[in-house]
Amino acid sequence: MVGSLLFLAIVIGWFLGKAERKKKPSHVGADPITREYFLGLNLLLDDKQDEAMEVFMRTLDVSPDTVDTYLVMGSLFRRRGEVDRAIRIHQDLLARPALSKLQQNTVRFELARDYLKAGLLDRAERILKELVTEDSVYVVRSLELLLSIYEQEKSWSEAIETGNVLIGKGKAEIPPRLAHYYCEMAEKAHALGDIVDARRHLKKALQVDKNSVRTSLLQGRFEFDSAEYNDAIKSLRRVRHQDDDFSSETLALLEKSYEALNEPREYIKYLFTLLEQHPAISIVIALSEKLRQLEGDYEGAYVLSEYLKKRPSVRGLHRLIDFHLANTEGPAKENLALLQAFTQQMIHNKPIYQCKACGFDGKALHWHCPSCLGWGTVKPIHGLEGE
Repeated sequence: MVGSLLFLAIVIGWFLGKAERKKKPSHVGADPITREYFLGLNLLLDDKQDEAMEVFMRTLDVSPDTVDTYLVMGSLFRRRGEVDRAIRIHQDLLARPALSKLQQNTVRFELARDYLKAGLLDRAERILKELVTEDSVYVVRSLELLLSIYEQEKSWSEAIETGNVLIGKGKAEIPPRLAHYYCEMAEKAHALGDIVDARRHLKKALQVDKNSVRTSLLQGRFEFDSAEYNDAIKSLRRVRHQDDDFSSETLALLEKSYEALNEPREYIKYLFTLLEQHPAISIVIALSEKLRQLEGDYEGAYVLSEYLKKRPSVRGLHRLIDFHLANTEGPAKENLALLQAFTQQMIHNKPIYQCKACGFDGKALHWHCPSCLGWGTVKPIHGLEGE
């Protein structure tokens, strides 16, 4: 922070020097403004940053030439968390009649960012809407900030409307976000018992993003809850074509759907299809467990052990130990139990999902990353300790 303030002090000094060069010398001695500037520098060097900033603000007159310097000050204050000071700077700038229209819009946009940082969403929204209506150079950035406001407020209809405007402005990355907004609305409608409205929202989600995994998973769950098992299976099987990293997320509900239709062999057949396309330990474990139920322990263990020879996995080893425990006696069983306790601890301590954008990880699947706020960036972890 001190480095930033030193840079700011140099910039202010340059502006003061520029102003002094335009003046004719009228008397001998230090100018009061110059004394104020050096006082600010001394305070800064004494690590009295707040007092130094106040002095610099008094020293530099507001004019079209110095607006950018004041904007830097406001940005520094906002990043430091001193939003009240940033707001004061930007409000003071707006009160100056000498600013050009572009400078006014810049200050208004920065003030909206201040309000957003302070949690004053209604004030930020009002300014941003004005900038959009006036078709200023900040239209796209204002729309993007409005989108973040509507996400915070969970105002999904407004978010969708704003997102569509951004798409018209050439923002090709917006449609997947719109699908998530429709999914949010669908979940709310389903929670209220309105399955018709929920289905309508999911249909729109697939229209804006045909590869929306979340939409297919929700459709599968909603159709299963309505005892529409064939439709549930159809929706869930779509996931492997959208993003096969999420195929493991469909397994539990697929198994229940096939059981409800009394078609366990069809479920096994589909698991083999998944393994050919995208080998993952969750799929192997599901397959080995189903074979264990229908064919016995040996068949289930054989499939799992053959997979582990090619793709070692802690979760797979843990399940293989479980198979052998049931058919082992004496000291060997005790040793297997110790090994199983060890693998269980390893599994317990490891995250299952990770954000591809920021690295946030955890054991729950978040469609909206709690860290970077990205939509659809959290995915199952793969590798020795994952899928």
